[in-house]
Amino acid sequence: MQLSKFNALLDFEIRASDPICAVVAAYLAYFIRFDTWRMSSFYVVALIILMLATLAASILFRVYERPLGERAYEQYCCIAASWTTGFAALLALGYLLKVGDLYSRGWVTLTFFLGLALMAAVRQLAAATLWYLRRQGVGLRRCLLVGATESGLHMVRQARANPALGMTISAYVATSHDQGVPEGVRCAGSLRHIDEILDRGEWDEVLVALPVSAHRAIGYALDRMEERVVTVKFVPDMLGRQLINQRMVDCGGIPMVTLRDSPLLGHAWLLKALEDRAIAAMILLMISPLMLALAIGVKLSSPGPVLYRQRRVGLDGKEFEMLKFRSMPVDMEKNKAVQWGNAQAKTTTRFGRFIRQTSLDELPQFINVLRGDMSIVGPRPERPMFVEKFKGEISGYMHKHLVKAGITGWAQINGWRGDTDLVKRIEYDLYYINHWSLAFDLRIIFLTIFKGFVHSEAPSAAAPAVEVRVEEAS
Repeated sequence: MQLSKFNALLDFEIRASDPICAVVAAYLAYFIRFDTWRMSSFYVVALIILMLATLAASILFRVYERPLGERAYEQYCCIAASWTTGFAALLALGYLLKVGDLYSRGWVTLTFFLGLALMAAVRQLAAATLWYLRRQGVGLRRCLLVGATESGLHMVRQARANPALGMTISAYVATSHDQGVPEGVRCAGSLRHIDEILDRGEWDEVLVALPVSAHRAIGYALDRMEERVVTVKFVPDMLGRQLINQRMVDCGGIPMVTLRDSPLLGHAWLLKALEDRAIAAMILLMISPLMLALAIGVKLSSPGPVLYRQRRVGLDGKEFEMLKFRSMPVDMEKNKAVQWGNAQAKTTTRFGRFIRQTSLDELPQFINVLRGDMSIVGPRPERPMFVEKFKGEISGYMHKHLVKAGITGWAQINGWRGDTDLVKRIEYDLYYINHWSLAFDLRIIFLTIFKGFVHSEAPSAAAPAVEVRVEEAS
């Protein structure tokens, strides 16, 4: 996730720079007009109102949704529009309250032009820095092109000529619809070998640039990507495929449709990380006496370690070690067939059955959240052997790994946990990913208090047990 972190920090710096520019412009204008840096309270209030109005206007004009470094003229127009709207709101409020005479017209005029100049200068500097970094290979998305069609060849030229697009097309997959050979791009193989090509794991994105008439080739390529965690972009038709965080983007004048991508990009990634760490730290502080009591209970119930460590699959399909309070005797799964579902048949200690039914065994996962392995809200993680089995059986199963696994989730608070229909659970997980927001997360956390802890482990006919044999201790 280094690329996501780079983009998130860049986005955060740009957002933070605008209020800083506003404050600097206001104080500089005040110094020029009154020859002092000590701003009176009347002007401070006006500055606060101006910043709030400008923030609202920037959301309206979608200032921060435009890629940095592309179409600089349009970006500056959006900045000017939001800043001007903020000033118009300030002047209108001053007129309605009849307090306009309290403020210097020179200060207002200087603040407006200085603020606009500073914001434009900061973005110009950021764009120039971004160009330089991406020419050095920093923050570039590694892309695999499927189809050297006219659009595909144009995308190669645009990516090479405009580093601000943030992509490098390092290889392409040859198809029968190709119209040339991309200059300076190696051929990774033909379309019929796309499984082996994708398994190399060398790319962050796959760009499918086939003509709309090539339905069979497009369908085959998308089917082969169904079992892999990879961002897919298609030009220009979605073909009714399952969409995750879909959106239209402009790539050097060529329209592209993102078919599947994580919603946690840019500032969203930063908000989610702050939310997770803050809430997890607070909860761990609050429940530390309870966790100590549970640890003593586990230790007294049977010999062995207090914590149970198990490999699970999380963000980007990568494995991590999930922590739980141990509820089973030690080595229960060693050299045995492991079952998904049928939880009632699993051997647990008496204390272990209690903490399982109340979900208290999952409390150590807040430590996983602090580590960055998990999120508080997200799809529940599965064991690697079951991921391998289900990814070819359940449509969209691998899409849930576009976000971090969670302690609780939309599926869990709606009753789809334990021995329930996995297809229905994935449906709710994908709904969460498609509709993610900070408010949605907080809603799920609140509902978990009432719906997400105590549950029955009775088997369900909709979720038959799945058996996979492992040859190692868990």
